[in-house]
Amino acid sequence: MEATTRTRALTLAQQALAKDPDCVDACVTVAEASARCIEDLITGLEKAVSAGERSLGAQCFEEDKGHFWGILETRPYMRARQQLADLLLDAGRVTEAISHFEALLELNPNDNQGVRDILLGCYLVGDDLDGARHLLRAYEEDASAVFNWGRTLERVLSGDFKGAEHALKHARNHNRFVELYLTGKKKLPRAMPDSYSFGSEEEALICIESMGEAWAAHPEALIWLLMQVEEVREADRGNPGQPLLF
Repeated sequence: MEATTRTRALTLAQQALAKDPDCVDACVTVAEASARCIEDLITGLEKAVSAGERSLGAQCFEEDKGHFWGILETRPYMRARQQLADLLLDAGRVTEAISHFEALLELNPNDNQGVRDILLGCYLVGDDLDGARHLLRAYEEDASAVFNWGRTLERVLSGDFKGAEHALKHARNHNRFVELYLTGKKKLPRAMPDSYSFGSEEEALICIESMGEAWAAHPEALIWLLMQVEEVREADRGNPGQPLLF
């Protein structure tokens, strides 16, 4: 995995597989080093996931479901399955990707891998409001920008505009930068941040990465949001001693 060349990585991974044909990390490395296109890589990652299922065994999936990530031996499998889900999403195979994200959360509801953010975006892009509501309820204590702005969009799409206004106020209070990007007041940078703190502009960019497509897929929601921005502006104009918020 740390080899400096593709050839060296492939050689070492094949040596590992000769000792353990179901070594997941070796399977992933071979897939990455030998794939000629995205479909090749998807096929290779599917093999890696299957190898992990064989290696861990059915009993592990039955008895350890719910706290999978806490067992070190499961992590190569969990990483490989997340990588597969991400790649399927990039390839436009959204339904397949969603099934993997859902399975990862079932195995590890604590979500050390952070897949719930991506899954919420997938649900909202595809108008799966039942899926979005279930996820929002399951992680109702999640105060991240992704979930705050996801809750706002879900309420708008559900036609609950009073609830949407309440959710928007909460989302603004926790991270005001997201709105600036959603409404085009600020342009996205070329590179995304490596880390962030709650309420920061970096967190807003991470939020847009997960939620931006969902909002863009629903122009009516963006129009509603712009109307809320205008209401804030009008309120600020009525209070000349107060600075404009946007």
